[in-house]
Amino acid sequence: MTWLKRIGIVIGVLFVLLAAILAYALYFVNSASFKTELQKVALEKADIHLRIDGDIQWSFFPWLGIELDDIGVAMGDDPEILQFDRAEFGLAILPLLKQSIQVDQVRLVNLKANLSVDKSGRGNWQRSFAEPASKNTNKTTPSIANSQTSNAYQATSSGAKKSVIPDIKLDKLQIDNAQVVYRDAKTNQKIDATFNVNLSDVQWNKAWPMVMDAVIKQSDLNGKNALTISSKLTAKLTVFPEREVFSLANMSLSTELQGDALPASPLKANVDIKQVDMDIPQENLFMDGMSLSTLGVNLNAKVKMYQVLSDPQYTASVSVGEFNPRDVLKQLHITIPDMADSSVLSKASGDVKIEGSTDKVVIQPMSLMLDDTNLQANVVAELSPLRWDANITGENLDIDRYLPPPADPKDSKSSAKTVAATPSDSDVTSSGSNDAATADLVPLDLVRSLNGHLGFEFKNLTVKKLQLNSVNLDATMGNGVVHISPAAVSLYKGKSTVDATYDARTNTPTLDVSSRVQGIQIQPLLKDFMDLDKLSGTTSLTGELSAKGNQVDALMSSLNGDFLAEITNGTLNGVNLTKTVCQGIAAIRKESLSGNNFSANTPFESMNFPIHIVNGNVSTPGLVMTSAGVSVTGDGDVSLVNKSLDYQVNVAIAGSELDHACRVDKTLTDLAFPVVCKGKFSDDPAGLCRPDVKGFGHILADLAKAELKEKAKAKVDEEQDKLKEKLKDKLKSLF
Repeated sequence: MTWLKRIGIVIGVLFVLLAAILAYALYFVNSASFKTELQKVALEKADIHLRIDGDIQWSFFPWLGIELDDIGVAMGDDPEILQFDRAEFGLAILPLLKQSIQVDQVRLVNLKANLSVDKSGRGNWQRSFAEPASKNTNKTTPSIANSQTSNAYQATSSGAKKSVIPDIKLDKLQIDNAQVVYRDAKTNQKIDATFNVNLSDVQWNKAWPMVMDAVIKQSDLNGKNALTISSKLTAKLTVFPEREVFSLANMSLSTELQGDALPASPLKANVDIKQVDMDIPQENLFMDGMSLSTLGVNLNAKVKMYQVLSDPQYTASVSVGEFNPRDVLKQLHITIPDMADSSVLSKASGDVKIEGSTDKVVIQPMSLMLDDTNLQANVVAELSPLRWDANITGENLDIDRYLPPPADPKDSKSSAKTVAATPSDSDVTSSGSNDAATADLVPLDLVRSLNGHLGFEFKNLTVKKLQLNSVNLDATMGNGVVHISPAAVSLYKGKSTVDATYDARTNTPTLDVSSRVQGIQIQPLLKDFMDLDKLSGTTSLTGELSAKGNQVDALMSSLNGDFLAEITNGTLNGVNLTKTVCQGIAAIRKESLSGNNFSANTPFESMNFPIHIVNGNVSTPGLVMTSAGVSVTGDGDVSLVNKSLDYQVNVAIAGSELDHACRVDKTLTDLAFPVVCKGKFSDDPAGLCRPDVKGFGHILADLAKAELKEKAKAKVDEEQDKLKEKLKDKLKSLF
């Protein structure tokens, strides 16, 4: 037991000596001389000018405490970059013998920092010291030094002796009213930040509460384009020094943004994260249970990031709950244009999973819901250079609901009167129309930058009133060329297949289209698309089309192509060609036609016609229509742009006894009577086609001449026959 007594005596002597030293320092050391020594050391060793205008107060046992008032720090000849009114620090003495650091309080009051970066990028806190020349011939080369530096952690983790991390206990860390001003002449940016920090019960491997509030103002160096962020953060922070890991639990951040550049000010948002873990050696950052709430939109996310400091890679799952886009846009003071359906943009939601790195992004899958429309997408994008492969599927989209509402005819008439009354307005309107016709339709630079593939599949799509049951499209884009092969559309009980190429490599882009249509019911299509209800039947069409230019006028004037169309089991609605021919015959005979016995339409078995387009002019030479009792050929022009037609058909009828005024005998059945169809699509179908009376007159006059000639010839033949008979009789009597 003798050694225990000796140890006790040694410890007692040490405590007596320590007490004596502390007492001497407390009562005999002059604080003014201590300040002078401290300032001298800071200047000589680090070129730091240390200003201590206030008193220095200290305590030595059981706490080593120090209090400083009115402190300033300057580097070199620059102004002070750091000031604070008061600093307090208290450290327990006895725990130091056990390599444990126990601090009762660290407090900084009215900290002020002025940081600046000049135009060369040097900060006023950065000092450059000249390194003495070394004659060491075994000096490490830069590459080896870099290698040793980069592998420092690996060497430590692979078995080298680690330094012992002292145990730390901090009752309270408090920073009151800290103000930091940062000016960057290189980027013309200025940041003013005021914040308060409060940490309590700080210990390694245990969670401690953290509260921080801050007001940050960002602007240019002249104070313009200011953006102010007010935020408050609460969380529980845990640090695991042995593993170099820290985590935040139950993190809550509330922010408020104000600024003239914002669409809405103030803009408030709340972010809550259940758990944040950062593993520094592994460079991993995980965020779980993340939620964001702003403008009535609630977003939930889970994020995992790997190798964030060297080669970032990440995965994220994001879910946006149902919200009202109209309300969001209204809060952002964004005016929604008038739409045909004022109830659209009333609900939206979505889910997306993202994976990627600095070189690649994979969005798979992404699900979006907007009003009654559902979208699914898978996207793979390479970022350098930019290239993507996107596949989109969806259903139930009525694009017409989002387009501007149709013009009211009454407003159109009123506008027409106003335009007629004010020539200057008319000039403006005409100028606007011309500008629209000559404006570029497609941004060519954007098309030239596209590089990727798009697959598109949609069900129940409505465009310009066209009801498309399904749309399947496969497109590739690259080097200024967009190639669609194919685009298959199912509509109106039929199918259309289109191959198209858009070449934007020059300033005069070209468009080439090859299409094939099978089994489409033409009547509902024309009714929906053009409000035209004059033709029905099952339609087939094949052909090619080309155009060039980037303006409406240029495209229309350069439109060229050839198609072959066939319509079977159809009807000309509102037009009875037999009645029209009979009207012409009755007019020539100067008789009246009752017309009560004729139907309103002309049914037909088949209609075949080529479509020939030259520089925007459409013609259909060689039209042939066959029907029971009617045979039709025709030619003319149809303008889809002006919604008008100028067409002539030649109608031959088999015969009619429906009206006495339309007596068609066998002779007339061999004739084709001209019928002219001319006018706007919106005109009354009954008056759209009418007989060419003048043509009828010429035909019937020619027919009459032919009949007279035939009768005269027949009479001559009859007289010749009689004369022959007489001669025969006379010869018989003589012999």
